[in-house]
Amino acid sequence: MKIILKYIVIFIILISIFVATLCLSCLIPSSLLKENVQESSEILLSESNRKKVYIPIKQLTFQFDNFTDALMINTAYSIDSKTPLYSAFTAKKNYIPGTTKTIMQDSVSELKSASKYNGYHNEVGELYDVAHDDIEESFEYARYWHGYLIFLRPLLLLFNVNTIRIILTIIFILLGIWLLYLIYKKLSPILAIIFFIGLVGVEYLYMGISLQGASIFLILMIASIYILIRNEKIKNIGIIFFVIGMLTNFFDFLTVPILTYGVPLIIYFLLQQKNRDLTFKETIIIFLKTGISWILGYAGTWIAKWILMDLIYDRNLLETAIRSSYIPFCGNRQKIFICYYFRVKYYICFTSISN
Repeated sequence: MKIILKYIVIFIILISIFVATLCLSCLIPSSLLKENVQESSEILLSESNRKKVYIPIKQLTFQFDNFTDALMINTAYSIDSKTPLYSAFTAKKNYIPGTTKTIMQDSVSELKSASKYNGYHNEVGELYDVAHDDIEESFEYARYWHGYLIFLRPLLLLFNVNTIRIILTIIFILLGIWLLYLIYKKLSPILAIIFFIGLVGVEYLYMGISLQGASIFLILMIASIYILIRNEKIKNIGIIFFVIGMLTNFFDFLTVPILTYGVPLIIYFLLQQKNRDLTFKETIIIFLKTGISWILGYAGTWIAKWILMDLIYDRNLLETAIRSSYIPFCGNRQKIFICYYFRVKYYICFTSISN
């Protein structure tokens, strides 16, 4: 009973933090972001909805999702600081105070683009238009938390999208070095090499290019580092994965959330295996305990957003979200590098680690 109560308390505290930090980020007037949002829109427009990057080591060109990155920047800019809680919960795009004529609420169907695009999804074009005050239709995307806003809005105060990409790349490099050093020190040099090959195999160093994909990799890297550092002091690994699941749902824009479970789990399993040979029963218990905890944290956080939206703004979002829960992992807008290449190749690269 005490452990259940502990999970509930942690859940309430984190949800409260999520709401509070979103509101704080939404207090920043969008006018202060305008210059960098305009520059970002022009950069993304020159790259189009699918940014192509040539990777010399593989002699291949991959596509990155400017489509969703533009939507994220659009949402960050479309915040009305006069109504921070409402803006945070509704997560509108294309919103310009005094110019917006219609606001479409979140519905069962997928997020639409303005009618001026004749049914074509053009998030980069919409970002350019909203940054230059040339759009009248706004759309809510309330079914997600959009936790990335707590970092993206402050960053857009100071930087455009290209500079943010550079900052993210530097952070990823530092986290990668830290993780590999800890694996070398706490596990073995061979495993450090295997993880390095795995990171190179999924173009880890290019993650900074994608605002959409950055959240997942930041969470899995930080969670893995935390487990490596605190392993001997962790009393309940289930709670750790419960928190990871909550953070994943809060920050991620439905890319590859399962990675934040799989990679930290491999790290934890290897640490336990190093101390002694785990029995089959112990292995199953670890998988069940961490897996159920992660799912509860992830799903519970998502449902909490829908319920809060319904209670505060009477939107019936819970029913809408459930009816539209087709999980668009590989829908039309997701059939790109970050959608399928990561999911298959990341696990291929790391499968050998647990063998």
